[in-house]
This record gives sequence, C-alpha cells and structure tokens, in this order.
Amino acid sequence: MSGVEVVVGRAHGLVAQLGSPIERLFLETLLQERAGLELLEAFAAEQRDDGALAPEAAKRPAAEAATALALERLDALGLLDHPVPERACGFLAQGQHADGGFGQPQDPEAQRLAETGRLAGLLGRSPFARPSWLRASEGFLARRWKVELVQGPSYGPILAFTSLLTQVPSELADEALQWCGRELERGFRLQSFGPLATARVFLRARAKALPGAKLEAGEIVTALITAQQPDGGFAPDDEPGETPISTVPATLEAVEALLRLSPQGP
Repeated sequence: MSGVEVVVGRAHGLVAQLGSPIERLFLETLLQERAGLELLEAFAAEQRDDGALAPEAAKRPAAEAATALALERLDALGLLDHPVPERACGFLAQGQHADGGFGQPQDPEAQRLAETGRLAGLLGRSPFARPSWLRASEGFLARRWKVELVQGPSYGPILAFTSLLTQVPSELADEALQWCGRELERGFRLQSFGPLATARVFLRARAKALPGAKLEAGEIVTALITAQQPDGGFAPDDEPGETPISTVPATLEAVEALLRLSPQGP
C-alpha cells in the first residue's frame, strides 16, 4: 500500500466520523466508492429556487461561498455538465457587478480580487458560463494587474490570477502566470505557504505543473503526507483573502490534491 493510500484511508476515517452526510458522500464519490449520480441527487434535493447550493437562510455572501464550494466539488468529479450546476452557475453570475468583479463594491480590493479570481475561474470551467461573464471578469483582474501584487510573495493575488487565467483566455496570461508560478514556488520553499495552500493553486488551475514554477507535484504530495495530523485530518491552511475553512473541508481538499497530484492521479 502506497503512502498516499495510507493517508487517504486515515482521512476517510476522520470524514466518516465528523463529516456531514454530503461531505461523506463527496469523499466516497471521489474515491469511486459511490456513483456520481447520488451526489448530484443529494445536491438537487437541497438546491434553492434561485439556484444556490446553500441553506435557505443564508444571505448572498454566505450563499455564494457555499455554492462555490459545492461547484468545486462537482468539478473535482467531472460533474459540471448537469442541470444542478447549471442553475448554481446562474446564481453565482447574478453576483457579478458592472465592473466585472464579484464581491461588494465597498469590500477591500484584496477581497474582491480573491472572490473574482475564484468565482470567474470556476465559471470558466463550466460549460454554462456566458463568454460575456468571463470577459468582464478577465477585464476586472487585468486592469488591476501589476507584478508587485504577487511579489512578497503574496498568496491571495497568486491564487486569484492563477485561478482565472488558467481557465479564461487573456493576453495577460503569459506574463502573469509566469510571475505567479515563480512567486508560488518561492513561497512554498520559504515555508511562507503551507502545502495545502500551495496545492489549492494547482487544484484551481486543474494542473500538475504551472508556468514559471520549478515545483514538482510530487513535492507537494510529500509535503501533504507529512502535514497529516494524528487523527487523520488536515489543519486548515487559510491565507489572507481566502474564506476560512474547518478541518473536514480542509481534509477533503487535501485528499483531492493527493489524488490529483500523485503520479497515478488524473
């Protein structure tokens, strides 16, 4: 049994104990223990009339975050071509403003940058996104691009620009992705960015390699294995500009990264 299999098995135990029914179902589907249709049916049963994959009581910011997370999980399973994610994408698109960005206009610039990169990058992976949505968000980020944003290194802008520019066509892509890759690697080597935060950039890019980064996927896998806690879970590895997550979502994200970035992964 490989090191990845051992780590995933231990993580499975933690999620089985602490995870919600839909979190357990997602992990079992990710591990090919359950059919994807079951997860789609579970989301369909909870989907609101407005398309959000969030509790009825959740207001717009919380509902957007919950819907984005659900869509990211469906994307991890290749399940975006279905009426449930189509309606969810429509809900997310309603939060786009005239300037192409997401988040409230009065929010801090770093927060809007992070939300726009995440949501537009996610919409860019969907077959239901209108080109006009994506062009508007690309313009929002392109107008704000400068090398100094990612230098430091600065995690939030690296994640935002990588998330969008690996999914949406842009004249900015070559230059910006090279800088993002170099600064991501530097942050990882300096241990300014933890393994889960680093893996998140690769996951949102849907890639095992990034321009400008001489950072092997295997290095991240090794670092993730080392980062597993004694109870089988993974500690949240939140960075500025990111929505805070808890142990179970962090563990699910780590398992997805281990499966995707390992040599045998997709």
